Amino acid sequence: MSRYRVNYGEIFEFDAQGPEEVVPVLHERHHCAESDERLFMRRSAIEMCEWNGKNYYFNNRKCFANSMLENGLLECVD
Repeated sequence: MSRYRVNYGEIFEFDAQGPEEVVPVLHERHHCAESDERLFMRRSAIEMCEWNGKNYYFNNRKCFANSMLENGLLECVD
């Protein structure tokens, strides 16, 4: 397992097998998350784009997590 740090509005860490596991973690922590994961990733990608002006892809969990990694909102800390 690896430890990941999210720096988006708040900073928190979680343990996961891979970065794509950030999606259910964010989904669970979000106050008014949609029940559909794809809609959640779409809305989150829009918010993140507004947050720092960079591109976020939400085709699947892996694309979404890779976008977060590339744009500095997610990092592997170990």
